[in-house]
Amino acid sequence: MDGDRHLPGAGLYCCVVFNRWLLLRPGANLTEGPVGRHLINLTIPMFLGIASMIVASMMDTIYVGWIGTLELAAVSFTFPVVLGLSMVSMGIGIGAASIISRVTGAGDHERVRRLATNAFLLVAVIVLVLTAVGYLLLEPVFRLLGAGPEILPLSVQYMSVWFIGMPAFALPMVGTIIMRAVGNARLPGIIMATAAGLQVVLAPVLIFGVPGLWEGLGFAGAAWGFVLSRIVTFIYTWRVLVKLDLLYFERQTFADLWESWREIARIGLPSMMSNLVGPISMAVIVSLLAGYGHVVVAGFGVASRIESLATMVLMALSASTGPFVGQNWGAGNHARIYTAHKLGYRFCYVWGVVAFIVLAGAGRWLIGFINEDPGVIEATYAYLLLVPVTYGFFGASMVAMSTFIALGKPMPSLIMSVARMLVVYVPLALLLEIWFGYRGIYAAAGISNVAVGIVSARWVNHTLAHEISRGLRAT
Repeated sequence: MDGDRHLPGAGLYCCVVFNRWLLLRPGANLTEGPVGRHLINLTIPMFLGIASMIVASMMDTIYVGWIGTLELAAVSFTFPVVLGLSMVSMGIGIGAASIISRVTGAGDHERVRRLATNAFLLVAVIVLVLTAVGYLLLEPVFRLLGAGPEILPLSVQYMSVWFIGMPAFALPMVGTIIMRAVGNARLPGIIMATAAGLQVVLAPVLIFGVPGLWEGLGFAGAAWGFVLSRIVTFIYTWRVLVKLDLLYFERQTFADLWESWREIARIGLPSMMSNLVGPISMAVIVSLLAGYGHVVVAGFGVASRIESLATMVLMALSASTGPFVGQNWGAGNHARIYTAHKLGYRFCYVWGVVAFIVLAGAGRWLIGFINEDPGVIEATYAYLLLVPVTYGFFGASMVAMSTFIALGKPMPSLIMSVARMLVVYVPLALLLEIWFGYRGIYAAAGISNVAVGIVSARWVNHTLAHEISRGLRAT
């Protein structure tokens, strides 16, 4: 098996081959042409980019699973922290992209450049502060999550290295979100694939070493693979942004900078808070599962990775919905937004059924490849039987929330996210755990997917109708 650990790496070669073809593709005008074709053209590159990132994450999980169950559990405890920090950067990017997509639809490229540049400056300041604070709070946070004495040092070791790469991770994330806002989905896809390809190549070498030459870094090598791949990706992303003329190098007054930050934060802060609900929910769930032992926590970690694989196309679709809605709203093409919603919802529900059938049938084989511990297999497979059947509703909620953000209305997404955690998910998990143990916690996730999916889809349709009606009255 040692030889197989060094095989993944073809993705890096593919990234290099396609680099020249994708590099200077301009953004697309999403206000004209077939709606379905635009959604496909936006979603496929994004899907490939997300897929490569998630596959890289899954490969890391496999590598760590080969080291041991304790290490696998330690990485599972880092998931909420990593997600939370990632969502902060994503929130700023989403806030900027919401404005940029509408400004692009109105044809003001100079303002697009200023907004994009100021978004990078804002996220850089926030990330530096979070990195400094994060180092100080690692041990208390993992203790709060329920990490025991045998796992705590491993989780702290992993995150101490991960923090080094956080700035190089956050800035390309914002850059790719902005590229999608101007209608360029291909470049974000190749940037994400480049990062993933590098991580897949570097991680096994850093973890296991090179036979006869170097022993490797062991568990810490997984984190170093992430750091080094993101540093390279940051340099590449900066070069792309310059060539696409999405950066503003002229001098700005502090008043202009502050005004841009306020405008971005008006949407970005609620979006950030909405995105943080997921990691907070996961932190609560991990702390509940910790009471069942590190094997169940490891199983939940594996299930989360598999879930990311199963829902990545829904993530890509929702990421594509935002730019499409923003540009068409800025251009006043309301009927195209309704058409995009109908197509998006139908796809989500069909995909949910397909994902459930595949994971219910092949789940045990997939889990066994990652870790052969019978307890881990049982804990993971229980999740795959209860939650994937609700992925269609989960996808519908993501499409609806992306639409709210694109319209410049982040509060409905925040309200739905908070309601999902405080009203449905966590209370129901506490209740069902009494009767069904950790399986009840899993079931709560599925029920919350259904509830939020139905409510958010109806809410966004009502909001669209109200805003269009108000616009017509104003004219």
